[in-house]
Parts: sequence; structure tokens; C-alpha cells
Amino acid sequence: MKNWKKLASLLLAAVTALGMNAAALAAEADAGTYADVEGSWSEAYVARVTELGLMDGKTADAFAPNENTSRADLVLALYRLAGKPAVSGENPFADVADDAACRDAVVWANAQGIVSGKSADTFDPAGDVKRQEIAKILNIFAAKQVKKEALTNRKDVLAGYPDAENVASWAKEPMNWAVSSEFITGADGGKLDPAGSATRAQTAAILCRYLDDNATGDASKDNPRNQDCTKESELLVVSFGTSFNDNRAATIKAIEDDMEKAFPGYDVRRGFTANIIIEHIYRRDGERINDVKEALDQAVKNGVKNLLVQPTHLMNGYEYGDLRSLLEKKYADQFESIKIGAPLLTSDKDFTEVALAMVNATKDAVKDDKTAVCFMGHGTSADSHNVYARMQKELRAAGYDNYFIGTVEAEPMAEDVVKMVKEAGYEKAILRPMMIVAGDHANNDMADMNDPESWYSVFTAAGLEVECQINGLGEIKAVRDLLVDHAKAAVNLADTGIVSQPNPENPDNEEKESAGPAGGVLADGVYAIEAECQQSMFKIDSCLLTVKDGKMTAALTLGSSSFDKMFAGTAAAAGLASDGVADGVEADGKTTFTLPVEALDKALDFAAHSVKKDTWYDRTLTFLSDTAQAQ
Repeated sequence: MKNWKKLASLLLAAVTALGMNAAALAAEADAGTYADVEGSWSEAYVARVTELGLMDGKTADAFAPNENTSRADLVLALYRLAGKPAVSGENPFADVADDAACRDAVVWANAQGIVSGKSADTFDPAGDVKRQEIAKILNIFAAKQVKKEALTNRKDVLAGYPDAENVASWAKEPMNWAVSSEFITGADGGKLDPAGSATRAQTAAILCRYLDDNATGDASKDNPRNQDCTKESELLVVSFGTSFNDNRAATIKAIEDDMEKAFPGYDVRRGFTANIIIEHIYRRDGERINDVKEALDQAVKNGVKNLLVQPTHLMNGYEYGDLRSLLEKKYADQFESIKIGAPLLTSDKDFTEVALAMVNATKDAVKDDKTAVCFMGHGTSADSHNVYARMQKELRAAGYDNYFIGTVEAEPMAEDVVKMVKEAGYEKAILRPMMIVAGDHANNDMADMNDPESWYSVFTAAGLEVECQINGLGEIKAVRDLLVDHAKAAVNLADTGIVSQPNPENPDNEEKESAGPAGGVLADGVYAIEAECQQSMFKIDSCLLTVKDGKMTAALTLGSSSFDKMFAGTAAAAGLASDGVADGVEADGKTTFTLPVEALDKALDFAAHSVKKDTWYDRTLTFLSDTAQAQ
């Protein structure tokens, strides 16, 4: 199961964004546990949809999870999800009585074009809804929620399924979208089963996954800045990016807006470096954001002469070096001039100003001398990781002894920061990201109270009273002003005086070519391949994929010995499994697991067993076909 549990604040944001009447839903909610789902894989999903009032039980103590979802069930759930909008017009369907519970939902969905009848006057409310029909109906519903005609996914993920050819032509795009979004996952044997009926439990899971995907705010508040240039000079603001809509608007958009005010003679445009985020936003919100190369190619096409590039990167790490390398090697002769600004933390003055900005942003929350403020950075294997220690030193030198700096993916980690906080005698901790945006890391690795490995959980387990502030550095005006100053001080590429460490994964800044055809299908052989984990604290060192007779097996090596077992499936299933558990082989402080891989370029459920906590944890892995290199 995908780790869909989010903070209550995110769920409330989803409710607000989708126009749901929270009070009305609460009044309908049945918070009890149905006897026929207790202990099953669907228990949490069913509890959630019933608490939100989206689906009803068949009786007071029975949900009927294995019964097929009816067309009325699905339409009624979406109608409630939309906030029960007012319904007008005639009911065209003779088989939907005017006093039927689904009457308004059916009339509304038909009028909106979300679902049509089986004929002009027949809706078939009791008929089973098929899996590909759910994909089509949910796709139209989701598009209308973000005021788009349709939502699509630009990558073909269906080809990895053995029964992809069974998807009806009218359902291929919405099914591809639903599978890419992880709303619909493979059925028995890893098949799509597009014409199969969906059970009520499966529909509950699909609705919950959709809710999670839309729990980050309103994309319409953002400005993708992908417009054609009309001026000879362009300022390209380069960011890693985030799919958290509200914080993207509060940070990246705010920075770009400030740049526009400071540079009236320039077209200000955007480029993201994270293509996985670009694809997610496009699939979910229909908002097209350019990656850096697309943005640069568009500038060339538009006839831009003077290019100014300002990154929002925190440091001179691999990303900043990759950006400079790309500009130098691929675009140096495409513009009359190229200037680039420095990362946020470059000079001594930068550290002093950002430290003061961090303190000023949090000082009002510190009510007594028992409160520590702990900033969580990302961390990197690059030498630039020293910015965190340098910032800690800056804070200490300025007398802010109650401020602590740690990271997600390097030292000091949460446990190290907790130890320092406890030894200093503090009883409370304010957690806040030391990142430009408060995106996935801030919401999940820092603030997720349901993840036992999050900073929130680690700090509370140590007996500290915790407050999470999910605010990126980009929300702080002083930080944005400093980035504007860096843009104003931009110099020619060769004159920065900044030496960037080459990225060991891509030292020549070359585009990687796919080792196999579209759809993530590889020929028999052994490949070095990248495996991404949705839970970023899970440190993957390397992965070798073996393909033989159409079956795939991964030798996944973790960078530590923190986990001793893995399982292809959920943590709940792993705890009950009598076979299929892979024991790790430890060597040189690393642990390797041999695991079956169902498909490439698709988020797959795995579970990992913690040695320290003797507990299984859900891990979501994606094996990326376009990174595969034959060995």
C-alpha cells in the first residue's frame, strides 16, 4: 500500500481545494470499524472514505468490501467529494427514481459530462462499474476539479502490463493516467484487468489515493512562467521544484514575482531541474512547467540575446554545477551573453543574513528558554554539505544557542540533533525545513506523525514536545531579497569565481539515453539501474537488474545495515508472510537484497524490516528504465 497517510492539515487542504463542505461530511461520517474489513488490507481506506462520508456501509457493521462497486456507488462518492453541488434540470433516466439516494448525483454527473447513461433514458445505477470505466470517470472528474478539459500522462506505462492490449481504445489515455498516478494498481498476476469489476474496497482505495494526490493545494495560484519571450533579455529562475502547490506559490512563485519587479526590462521565466516533479504536476493539475533544457531551447527559439540565470539552489552543490556545465557546454554560443547568479549561501554575508532571517522567522514561536528551534536541511554527498555545519557555527557565533541544524540524507540526522537538544536541556522543539520550499521532505520526512522515522516521530519518541512549521525559506522576504541581490550581481559564466564539484553520476552533463524501448521494457541481460524510493530516508546505494525470459530481479544494495529483510508487498503483508521474505546479505556496512520487480517506471510496494525497531515499514520503489545501463 502506498503510504497515503497525511497530516490532518493536508487532508483539510484537500477538502477545501475540492470545495467539500467539511461540516456536512463530518455529520455523515461513520467513524466505526466495519467487522468485515477489520484487519484486512482495505481497513484504513474504508475507514477514511466512511469518515469523510464518501461511501456508506451496507449495514451498521458491514461495508461489503468484496461486493462489486455499482455505478451509483461511484457517482455518489464523486458527487459528495465535489461538495454536493446544486442540481438543476430534468432527470433523464427512467431507472433512477426521484427519491433515490443517488438521484442528484446521477443528474449532476450526467450534466457535467462525467458519466453518461447506458442509453438516453437508462443509467443502470445497480450495474457493476469496470476498472477502465473508473479510470475514465475519475479522469474527467479530476480534470473538472482543476478546470481543465482533460488530464493526461506523457509517458506510456501501460506497455509494462501483460494485458495492456485489453484496454479499450476509449480508455487507454485515462487508464494510462490512472495507473501513472497510482490510483489504479495491478490486479492479480500484475495484470490491469481493465474489463474486470472493481470491488467496493478497491474503489475506496482509489478514492483515497486520489485524495492524497490532491492534498497539496490549488495549482491555479501558481504561474508556470512558460510563456514565449517578447524581450531581448530573459531572466531564467532555476529551481529543483515541488509538487506541493500551495508552497510552490508561496516560495518559487514569490521569488519569481520579486525578480520580475526588480528586473522590469527582462522576461522572467521558470525552469525546474526535477522532471519527476514536472510530470507529476502535469498529470495531476494539467500545468506545464519547463525543465531547464526546454526553457533554454525556448529562449533560443524566441531570439533572446541576453540570458541571466538565477538558481534558487541553497548551495554550490551538484545541481548548481550541472547547471553551469549545461550552460557552458550546450548554450555558450546560443546567446550574445550569459550571466549567472550565485546560490543562496555563497559568501560570509550570505550566511549572516540567512541566519538572521531564519531566527527572525521563528523567534515569535519561542516562548521560553526550554524551546529549541531545529532546522532540517536536505543533505548531500557533495563537499558543499559543509554549508550546514557552517550555518550551525554562524548561529552559535551570533549567540543563538537554541538553534540546531540537521539533515535528511546525511549527518547530522534527526537522532543526532535530538541528542544535542536533550543534552542542552531543552524540552520543546520547533521543527522547520532549511530548504527553499516546504515540499515532500518537509511534509513527510519532517512532519509526518504517522511515519516512525520522521523527525516529528523521532523527536516525540525522545520525550520532546514538538511543533512543526511547514514553511520554506522562500517564504521569508529577506531570503528572497538576497536572491534578487545575487541576480543583480550576476556575472559571466567564466567569472563567477565559484568552483563546482563535478557530479559523479553525470560528470559531462550528458543526457542519458534509454537502454530499452518505450514503456520500460528491457531485453534479457544485466543492467545497472537507478531505483527511486518515495521515502527519502531509505538510502539506496546501487541496484543491478537482471532480466531473463521476461522476468526481472533486482539486487538492491542499501548504504547501511539498518534493515535486514525486505518483501515485495506492503508492511502489513510482510508481517503475515510465511514466504517471499528476502534476507539481506551484509558486507562492508551495506546490505543487498534480491527482490522480484513487477514492472519498470511504476511505483511498486515493498516493505523493509528495521533491525533497530524490529518493525516492518512500507517503502515505495520505482525502477527507472531510462537509467538502465547494460553491464
